[in-house]
Amino acid sequence: MEQEIQALELPAWEILPDIGLYMDQVVTLMDRTFSPTLPKGEMTKSMVNNYVKVGMIPRPTGKKYDRDHLAMLIMIGVLKQALSMESISRLLEVICRDGIQEGYDRFRTMTESIDRLAQDGRVELQTSGESTGEQALRSGIMAALCTIRTCRLLEADKRMNA
Repeated sequence: MEQEIQALELPAWEILPDIGLYMDQVVTLMDRTFSPTLPKGEMTKSMVNNYVKVGMIPRPTGKKYDRDHLAMLIMIGVLKQALSMESISRLLEVICRDGIQEGYDRFRTMTESIDRLAQDGRVELQTSGESTGEQALRSGIMAALCTIRTCRLLEADKRMNA
């Protein structure tokens, strides 16, 4: 059963489209990014509009979303599995303190590292030398990945027992 569980692979910054995308394209990209890890429809047009409305992501330029928007939406998509919008908003501030690309790269590296450790059964909170913001980020990612992994395991169990 373990081999059926997909690792969460987030696209590298360089893979994210560097041209502006319209809303339909953004939603399609998010579905592809999170498939098969999460069910289709984890990111809808109304959700994206709401994230803009509450200031979690900047307004699109001419109805087009760029790499910064996409990176932030991917981070939101992972973190929303376990955290409130308020917590996600605060974490995005911590993550993107040095810029969105730097924050996304750090988020992606940390997410993949924690996911690998979880698959090996070796997840630990590593807090030595980390700021409280980094510790909050690590904990938030771990909570989201635990939720995602639980859903994937339940789905695999459902398929096996169908």
